[in-house]
Amino acid sequence: MNKSLKKWFSYILSVVVGFGLLGGVLYYVGWRSIFAQIRALEVVGIVAVAGDVLLAVSAWILSWLVILRVYGIELSLRSIIGVRLSGYAVSYLTPSLYLGGEPIRALMVVDRTSAPTTRIFATIIVERFLGGLSMVMFISIGAFYALASPQIAPDQKNLVITGVGFIFFWIIVGLINFAGNFKWISRLIRLLRYPLSRWRKAFEQAADKVAETEDEIYYAFTRHWKGTLLAFFFQSLATFFIYMRPQVFFHFSAHTTFNFAQLSLLFTLSIILSFFLWITPGGLGTSEAALIGIFRLVDVGKEGAVAFSLMFKFVELLVVVVGLFYLFNKGISQLVHHRKNHSHT
Repeated sequence: MNKSLKKWFSYILSVVVGFGLLGGVLYYVGWRSIFAQIRALEVVGIVAVAGDVLLAVSAWILSWLVILRVYGIELSLRSIIGVRLSGYAVSYLTPSLYLGGEPIRALMVVDRTSAPTTRIFATIIVERFLGGLSMVMFISIGAFYALASPQIAPDQKNLVITGVGFIFFWIIVGLINFAGNFKWISRLIRLLRYPLSRWRKAFEQAADKVAETEDEIYYAFTRHWKGTLLAFFFQSLATFFIYMRPQVFFHFSAHTTFNFAQLSLLFTLSIILSFFLWITPGGLGTSEAALIGIFRLVDVGKEGAVAFSLMFKFVELLVVVVGLFYLFNKGISQLVHHRKNHSHT
């Protein structure tokens, strides 16, 4: 079996596993009670949920728009929205947390602008890095309440410490590397040419390109710092809308109000578990099962937790459909054209 078939087999298997897990959750909780929770939202609640998702996605788009502009990359607003949604769709359907669509984004932009490929990749890396930084900001608040909460068992607190520590470590390493332009990534690639001398030239070429990208990223923290701050504001805004999701849903479905500590706890645990359990497309099945335990900590029943997950997932999938539509209508032909041109050069 070749690599392509193996990838497709693995992906199909993850989809089957996801639907299997979701089916098990629906059977365990009871689909009637779940849909009763969704019906309780009524029209206003459904609009509020959709609005929350669209505001978060809009903030992501605005963040990337700002970064593209300060880097001098001119793209139409329609192209920026379409490319960003295409990347979001691929990342969402990839069995890994919000990763996978970045190369697609870069390749879709390459043929639309005269900017160097390294600069295009830099804008995407900076945008995603700022998203991670804003997420860590909210997670650190939630971790404090999680560790102080008597409702969380010691082993669960250890999970929080491990998860937060892991995410925090890599964000800090990235911040030091990019802001200081230490070029640790390109240096590491150059080191690989010694044990793998057979591909010495390939590693040197790759390291050169990565070093150029690292230089471009460094500019985000120096000459483009004002634009970076504005982009970070939009990323923080997007994270805030995600942070507020439980309040939006349960305000309309059950007239429940969460305090700051509860929202912080829910956000932190959801992100940590998603980071490790996003093994199916869209976290299908795994996220619903995990949220049952998480929402129990704030006295929300299992039917409410699953209804919350499914409602937001449904709206997110509508955004994914728009992204895929743009990708298949505008992006695939570009990617094929780019590959043909690359093969001739």
